[in-house]
Amino acid sequence: MTYEDEDIRLLLTEAVPPLPAPPDRLGAVARRVRRRRRHQTGSILLAVVLTIGLGAGGTALVTGGDRAPARPTAVDPTGTEARCPADLSEFPDLRSARYGGSEPLVPEGAVEVTACEVPHPAGMGGATPSAPRVLSTGVGDLVRMLNSLPPHQTRPGSRSPAAGQPDDGEGLRCTMQARYSDIAYVLRYRDRAPVTVYTSANCGVVVSGAQGRGLDPELFTGFLDRYRAQVVARTAPATIATPACPSTLPVSRLRLTPKHPGLDDRISVDNPSQRPQLPTRLVAVTACRYEIGQTTARLTRQESDRDGADAIRPVLNTASDKGKVTNCGSHPGYPPPTAMDSLLVADATGATAEFWLRRAPCTALVRGKSSPVTATGALLGAVDDMLGPR
Repeated sequence: MTYEDEDIRLLLTEAVPPLPAPPDRLGAVARRVRRRRRHQTGSILLAVVLTIGLGAGGTALVTGGDRAPARPTAVDPTGTEARCPADLSEFPDLRSARYGGSEPLVPEGAVEVTACEVPHPAGMGGATPSAPRVLSTGVGDLVRMLNSLPPHQTRPGSRSPAAGQPDDGEGLRCTMQARYSDIAYVLRYRDRAPVTVYTSANCGVVVSGAQGRGLDPELFTGFLDRYRAQVVARTAPATIATPACPSTLPVSRLRLTPKHPGLDDRISVDNPSQRPQLPTRLVAVTACRYEIGQTTARLTRQESDRDGADAIRPVLNTASDKGKVTNCGSHPGYPPPTAMDSLLVADATGATAEFWLRRAPCTALVRGKSSPVTATGALLGAVDDMLGPR
């Protein structure tokens, strides 16, 4: 055979799979016998192992009777058993709950509470729902708050009882205020399934299982206070960056318009009431001064402070709380400033917020999506201490 013949033979061998061997009837029978013997041997060994294990554990298995019940498996508090409702379709019928009871709303012993922002069917109005917030410290305090909620429906936005005080839920009176979301709390336990508490701000109630209570607006505030404290305890100040001033800003952006209704305020995400505006200690503050041109505002000076950053927090809080609402800088149609400073702050949770201080042709403090307010003399002085007088 030549080399060419050998090459052709190899190519044909690789291209055409070999024909299957004729069936070996006797071999097949022998294999079935061996499998059956292995199965019987394995079953005997498994029975011996189970008998030894059950004997060591002090539990006997009665032949021919019902199986012994499985022991409850502890829920790992770091697992994924707790799940936020996807939307309001998963909320229970508020009118089917019983109100006015004195028994606990939720069991004691929770190890985690997750606050879920559940969007309404109409959507979030362009906003993005906050990510679930998981609280693992101070959980007992929140459980006590839940179990001490008023027994009956409250007026929306307050702890005052609503008229009628129905026990069967049929008499609930709900407002039609436009809201983007409601809050659900998912409580996790080590030895039982999670418990979900559903809230309705428009109806002023909470429901868990068959029980209903009145909604205290301080419930969410209390949760957020503990959540921020937890984040602070787990965040090293050295890891929080000092904010830096943008070198330029488009002048068109310095006007509040429906398209640009306010400033970036990540601190308010976990402080929606904004009372106070800045609830957590500041670790860094940067003051920026701009020269306003025809189309561009250019940075002329910036000063940052970390050691004394928190000193400006009460000044900003007082200005935000006590300042009177002003049209200076509000939309529609108000012109951009001709002189402006800004403050960039970072708090101990790592969240940041921006404040504009319009200096001319009128004076106003712009913060978040809220209406501008008049700037206090203390705030103007604090900014001038950092940047120098104008």
